[in-house]
Amino acid sequence: METARPTALRATASSRTTLFGRRKRVIRYDARFADGHVEQNVKADDVLDGQHLPADASATRHAAEAVCPEVGTGPWVEYATGRLLD
Repeated sequence: METARPTALRATASSRTTLFGRRKRVIRYDARFADGHVEQNVKADDVLDGQHLPADASATRHAAEAVCPEVGTGPWVEYATGRLLD
């Protein structure tokens, strides 16, 4: 059985302190599916099937990161196109 790919992805950024005292931006992803359910803290390449569709996964991930604030949650972006969703 094939698992469904999400219809949208969003990125949430936070800031962490490393062992050496530097600040590091950490990004996690949430995926929204066609039936409306949301899975939080997913591995973007796994849920977007980056192994088989690397261009679509990369475009979606990069679009989500581009509209994500330095710290906080960004808007949803459409799978494969990276267009902003309402």
